[in-house]
Amino acid sequence: MAQYARYRAPAESGQKLIAPPWGELCRIVAGNVAWRRETPLTVLGRPLNDFAVDARREILERAAGYVSTYAGPTPAPLKGGSAGGICSSPLIVTGHQPELVHPGVWVKNFAAAALCASKGAVSLNLVIDGDACRTTAIRVPAGTMEEPRWESVEFDGPADEMPWEERAIFHPEQWRSFPARVAAASKNLLSDRMLDGWWPLAMERAAATGRIGLGLAQARHLAEIEWGRRNLELPQSEMCQTAAFRRFTLHLFNELPRFVTSYNDALGEYRRVHRLRNHAQPVPNLAVDGEWFQAPYWVWSADSPGRRPLYLRRDGAGFVATDRQTFERRLPCVCDDGGDRALAELATWEAEGLKLRSRALITTMFARLAVADLFIHGIGGAKYDEATDAICERFFGATPPAFAAISGTLHLPIARTAGDVDSAQSLQQRLRDLTFHPEQHVDFAAPGANGNATEWVASKRRWLAMAKTSASAAERHREIATANQALQPYVAGARESVERRLAAASERTRANRVLNSREYASCLFSRELLEQFLLDFPV
Repeated sequence: MAQYARYRAPAESGQKLIAPPWGELCRIVAGNVAWRRETPLTVLGRPLNDFAVDARREILERAAGYVSTYAGPTPAPLKGGSAGGICSSPLIVTGHQPELVHPGVWVKNFAAAALCASKGAVSLNLVIDGDACRTTAIRVPAGTMEEPRWESVEFDGPADEMPWEERAIFHPEQWRSFPARVAAASKNLLSDRMLDGWWPLAMERAAATGRIGLGLAQARHLAEIEWGRRNLELPQSEMCQTAAFRRFTLHLFNELPRFVTSYNDALGEYRRVHRLRNHAQPVPNLAVDGEWFQAPYWVWSADSPGRRPLYLRRDGAGFVATDRQTFERRLPCVCDDGGDRALAELATWEAEGLKLRSRALITTMFARLAVADLFIHGIGGAKYDEATDAICERFFGATPPAFAAISGTLHLPIARTAGDVDSAQSLQQRLRDLTFHPEQHVDFAAPGANGNATEWVASKRRWLAMAKTSASAAERHREIATANQALQPYVAGARESVERRLAAASERTRANRVLNSREYASCLFSRELLEQFLLDFPV
């Protein structure tokens, strides 16, 4: 059974998780480059290394073209309209949904940029716009230092769930007034927010693209560039339209029954090791229904943007593909011509408005096998992508190149010492002791106490000293419980005192959870605090 790493977010503000350690990452990159050159793995019959050369060139050219639409001229190594000059350079890849993320997520991009600056590599961030946009709100610290609370502030109003790729602005007034409403909610706790000066840029980019996700991602990227960290960027939706990605997809389709078995077996092992009872974690299994096999992809159209699972079955020399709701299409055989006809058919689907997008594990599987010399995950992605390793081991017969996990913790300048958590726990234990071991805390002079405490203490000790047997167990338990109950009046004063202290400690613990959270969006921090944290990498 596979061994899985344990990743923990740092407890202290300003600390970073880097696994493997920073000094080993260059060795990991070199090992990954060598692995791709030597592996016998193939994609539609082509050696992986040859396939990866074309994939990287196509991805980098698209990324350079995409970034130039909003960030001005491309970096010098990419000028001349070709990415060929950097295809031989190490490529560091990260990725995340186009959300308003906390600094521990954003820090991956700066880590990638720092690695590139010191080692002559290239960094690429994938904007995962194929994921569902489930919320358009962030949690803001509101109230006062004495009585803080969380408040949800929306940057756009509710809408049907759809991928970020399709999500436009549905409530313009909420979009425009977002900084003012954040300021009103957090006025007693925050006075210096990056959001206030940065939001006009997000508004400009959203207006230019017509999409919330791209607006937020491009504005975030422009902030990185302003800080001197110029990574390339590419939306997942663009990546899924490359010929290389479609060929990789056709490779999986061509052996889909075996892939589904590998996928589900690996997830089953992952759940057993992690003792997960929820079969939706880390991701759901792929379904099998007679001749139909669920592929690890979503499909939708602009007219019907809800994501739907894709199913395929063999039909003669080709496939039938369907979402079992709105469409059914044929795909030609991918064996005879290297997949060229099937590749052209997938391009036709896209031209007609049908979107085919990879699910999470396939996105990183493609990126790690064919694009990245090092993929940098956050904590959540690193945990889940260990399942990708197991899937690849079963399906391809090889584990993909190693990845890194980088995250961090940054607290808002309202955080305070969280030592009250241990205090609350100790007080809970004290209450338990007063219930089950009152003889250790008896106040023989307790006002209003009735009965003889000395006799009850002695009775309990006699029963405790008696050996427990099957014949005496029930009576022994009953007499001990009776003594405990009889002694409660003698510890009532101590219990009242502990309960008062526990209520106060619990309230402090609740307040600390609000004030000390590491999950606050980066835009709530000051630029100065973000710079100190995000730019603190050796170069």
